[in-house]
Amino acid sequence: MKPDDLAEGLNAIFARSPVFPEKSLIIDVIANPKAGGFSRIHHSRKRFNELKEIVRRSLQLPERASPYALKMHLTERCGHAAAIVQRILDRSPSNGKDSCHLIITAGGDGTSLETAERLTKLPESEKDRFGLVRLPFGTGNDGSEGRDLLVALGRFLGSAAFERRAALRVTPSEEGGGLPRYSFNIASLGLDAYVADMTNRLKRHFPGDSYRFWVNIGTLFYDRIYNVGDMHLKAWGEDGKIVMDSTGPRLLVAMGVSGNRQYGSNKKILPNDTNCVAVSQTSLLRKLILKGPIEQGRHENIPELVHFSAEKLMIEYGERIPLQCDGETTELAKCDFPLIMERVRNAYNVLVPVLA
Repeated sequence: MKPDDLAEGLNAIFARSPVFPEKSLIIDVIANPKAGGFSRIHHSRKRFNELKEIVRRSLQLPERASPYALKMHLTERCGHAAAIVQRILDRSPSNGKDSCHLIITAGGDGTSLETAERLTKLPESEKDRFGLVRLPFGTGNDGSEGRDLLVALGRFLGSAAFERRAALRVTPSEEGGGLPRYSFNIASLGLDAYVADMTNRLKRHFPGDSYRFWVNIGTLFYDRIYNVGDMHLKAWGEDGKIVMDSTGPRLLVAMGVSGNRQYGSNKKILPNDTNCVAVSQTSLLRKLILKGPIEQGRHENIPELVHFSAEKLMIEYGERIPLQCDGETTELAKCDFPLIMERVRNAYNVLVPVLA
């Protein structure tokens, strides 16, 4: 499957789509041709068959009465999606009463992250003009609107509306001088960020999903590469009251936009309604024993895990440590702390189905 095939299929779908029937639709598709859904034979064939099925279903609908215009944009490098989106936003018609502007991503974590971040940074007065749909063209697809195109594109075959979603803002200390980063699924520090970084590095040379391989390597060697020191966590709930104030050596700390979320291609790090988890340092034998249950979301009765819900999390740490936001990684130094992770409510719009 190629980006041109996706564009052809989307044109067939939108020619009959009942989404926003009284408004003209402006549709910009941002595709990464190197993403697994285009470049890997198994994934590409599966996505193509799903696309054909949605096109087949769309042909049973009447033709769309109001106009639409669709344009495909291809990314060529890291950061290119952000530049494309900014250009799209700058050139979008300002009269939102007569049109709706959909931005569709067809790529992996990086493409989705860069796009959603630009929408989040829009002035509040501009946000309601735009809505996002993230198609599952990566290898993990934890943050997409469905893990297959039957779900993701199926929303175009019925009534739909923009719905505001939250985001996470991750802000290092002023001394560190770094700019805030955003996450739209899960942000975390520690072992899992190391695994994400190694997976990304290998993926540049050998496309595919090596996450499970690096989980095994990280479990064995992470604390030989990074010193696992005492980490102070302080968290506040929706009412502004402190829900966590604890110090101890941590293997990882993760915060999600909400609970019931996964990363690393369906690894259930947040398997319940709470949106934060902290995992304490433990022996190598315990790590090997707990690796499977933690990946599978079977977190009950594991004393090394603490789940809690928070709107804001402050982290103080005196060592270097990797950070990941939706699979995109960086390394933090001592000067980046205290680090703040916080939920930003109503950050951007996603197009969601409206049930009759």
